[in-house]
Amino acid sequence: MTRLILLVILAIVTWYYFPETRVLLLQAAEPVILPIQRWSTREEMTQVGRHVVDQERLTGQVPAGREWLAWLDYRYLSEDITRDPWGSVYQLTVWRDSIGIVSLGPDRTRLTGDDFQIVMPRE
Repeated sequence: MTRLILLVILAIVTWYYFPETRVLLLQAAEPVILPIQRWSTREEMTQVGRHVVDQERLTGQVPAGREWLAWLDYRYLSEDITRDPWGSVYQLTVWRDSIGIVSLGPDRTRLTGDDFQIVMPRE
């Protein structure tokens, strides 16, 4: 455990004092960081999905299309919750019986293998 703490401290010091090593450190840490980011993103997406379902229950409408971005801006004061960790705005997919909140993933490109979504049933 002590070695792990020392390695983390060494990585932080290297990060600050040698900026050219940041890319290498990020690549080395990606197998640990990516699952944590995905888990955190799923939790955030679930919260957004619940709010969309609540919005539909209260108003009878799902904020889809152009209304989606305006609804996100109105509903959430912080941009942090409207975007995934990679900087893309969450996407909304609406089906007859459910809605999906979509993250474009690390590559920020739609319909690629790293995209993921949560699906919430509509009432």
